Amino acid sequence: MNLCARPLDPLDVEALASGAAPVYSTDAREHSSVCSPCSERISAAAAFAGELDGLGGLPAEEPASALENGRDFAGRVLRLRPFSRRERRDFALWRGPCLLAAALFVSGLIALALPGISARDQAGLAAAAFAPVAALVRASVRWLADVAVASPTALEALGQAMRREQTIGFACLLLLAPVVWGFRRAFARERRR
Repeated sequence: MNLCARPLDPLDVEALASGAAPVYSTDAREHSSVCSPCSERISAAAAFAGELDGLGGLPAEEPASALENGRDFAGRVLRLRPFSRRERRDFALWRGPCLLAAALFVSGLIALALPGISARDQAGLAAAAFAPVAALVRASVRWLADVAVASPTALEALGQAMRREQTIGFACLLLLAPVVWGFRRAFARERRR
């Protein structure tokens, strides 16, 4: 039974047990020093982490780097932050999905080249493979046509509303300033790459 009025989040308990900074409550360390049920949970989590580290079967003469690799097991299993830009570009991260996609592509080509499949069946399979691409292109063309048709009418209606209510027009122009500032920052960031 937990008698604490404000029990710590399990991630904060794990973080404090491993000596890291708390994830959710910034004052979790101070709270655990005052609250005995929470400090018991932290010591139990630390003991459990110690038992898990002991299960690795590493002898005492193993180098410290191997021990550290065993301790950051939770960091490899549970990722608390998104991948950085550098990590997303690293091929090691995408090697598995890329190899799977290449294997599927090659197996599809092999299936099409098998002598048991007639030319008519091959053409049907090829048409089925390109149907989603054709649908996407058709939808994109229709969307561009709709935007081209609706844009002049929408701009004319906006202009008429701005002429009638000049305060709204002035407010709309002022609201464009943050948009322009955002685009300038985005384009400046793209140029730096």
